[in-house]
Amino acid sequence: MHASQTPYILFNRKDHWPKQIYQCIRESPAYYELELNIQLITIWKSLLPNGIQMKHDARKHDKNERMKHMLNWIHQHYHEKILLQDIARAGQLSRSECCRSFKDILKKSPMHYVNEYRIQQSLILLQETDLNITEIAYQVGFNSTSYFINLFKRIKNTTPFAYRKLKQTDSLQIKRVEEN
Repeated sequence: MHASQTPYILFNRKDHWPKQIYQCIRESPAYYELELNIQLITIWKSLLPNGIQMKHDARKHDKNERMKHMLNWIHQHYHEKILLQDIARAGQLSRSECCRSFKDILKKSPMHYVNEYRIQQSLILLQETDLNITEIAYQVGFNSTSYFINLFKRIKNTTPFAYRKLKQTDSLQIKRVEEN
């Protein structure tokens, strides 16, 4: 799992492993998560003795670990005021190195990631609560409702209100289908 020089392994269409995994996901039988783990372990067991070279780059591994720490920190504190230096501190990096890491790995700035994550969290509140838009904006870490609405519209191509209304309509249609 530390083979940072092997970002992916391409399977041949004739390989049976991917088909078994896709089938397991599609069918979602009871305990399918365990079945997926069994399949993945079987794949690794077959790949390693058959010549797949697993190279470990300690620097790249450390960089990925730091990114995990920064992302975990963001996920725990997204509803609070977040400064770049807070994110950098979570990864034990300087602010400039933090920005470079985000650009290299996620192809976006740290604050762009924070805002996208906040919008994703707002989707849950829009669907599952009756909180008004301002309350949701504050709960996910925005201190301006208008900024939240503008950013939401830029990212989701709709307003929070329209999104909520659409999801409520979808939910009603699903209930009607289930009743019939």
